[in-house]
Amino acid sequence: MNKTDFAKGVERLIDPISVGTLHFMQYFNQLMPKSIQKKLVKSSAQKTPHMGFVVEPYSLFLCYEIIDIEKAKSLLPDGFELIRTKIFANDEPKYYCIFGCIRAHTSAFWGTRTEFYIIAKDKKTDLLSWIIIDYITDTISYDNKNGLSAPNINQAVMTTDYNGNLIIDIEKKDDSHKLSLVADVKKGAMTNLDQRLWLEGNLSIGYGKDLSDDGAGIFALKFEPGEVEKALKIPNLGLNLESNTWYPGLFEKDPSQIACFPYAQHFISDSPGHSSKVKNKDDLELAIKSLDFNRIKVFSTKSFRIMILIGTIVSLTITITLLSMLLSK
Repeated sequence: MNKTDFAKGVERLIDPISVGTLHFMQYFNQLMPKSIQKKLVKSSAQKTPHMGFVVEPYSLFLCYEIIDIEKAKSLLPDGFELIRTKIFANDEPKYYCIFGCIRAHTSAFWGTRTEFYIIAKDKKTDLLSWIIIDYITDTISYDNKNGLSAPNINQAVMTTDYNGNLIIDIEKKDDSHKLSLVADVKKGAMTNLDQRLWLEGNLSIGYGKDLSDDGAGIFALKFEPGEVEKALKIPNLGLNLESNTWYPGLFEKDPSQIACFPYAQHFISDSPGHSSKVKNKDDLELAIKSLDFNRIKVFSTKSFRIMILIGTIVSLTITITLLSMLLSK
């Protein structure tokens, strides 16, 4: 596999028509009981355990030092503990929570997300882990507790301008979570990232207590290690933070570090319900070498379409039966 084959392979796993179909069907799917939703997701994961996941250029990560340690601990799932980490290779380790602002196109959704993570350690595997505590998005989403969900923001702005500014303005519908900023990308310098956080951490991603009914639901990303080797380190002088209303009192007022990836990152993500057993860089490189994109199936919406058809038939049957009963009286 040459230097461009992996990126091409990931992009080919993403079918815009299938993604659009899933977006359309989501409004029907969310009417189903969550138990049925989970069965459908699990069934899809068995057939297509991997999804293409492309983070578009200029994803931004605001890294804050945690000040309310006990509150942070209470948000973690069982089996995880806070761990100090570095963002860039030569940083001082701290207890971190991180805001990840991304635009992404994947096998299952297409849009903008802000995810809020607390960095912790999995006591079973000893892997440093990114634990998703909360998120807001303008596209569909899925987590173990809430099932299939509609967008929870009215509109998201994440774009760049001609002058090298990254502009982000994202707010939850209930006004509880707002993040608005302008970052001067020109002030950033490519800097080596801490590999335990960015490489190992992407092999162990889970969900916090409010997003999971049965533990963290660990999943992994597969990627070329070079994807997380360096990022733009933007100084605080390059950040105009207009508003951040997430979890007041949990973290410092200003971020300790700001990282920005000025290029697209290509990942293969475990589908919901599937978990890869990749533990380190050697495992990751072996997994990449063994990939055969010609054998990886594109994420299918077939099971969801069948369930909608069944639901429609059942609804029509009930309606016809009720009408017949009324007319017979």
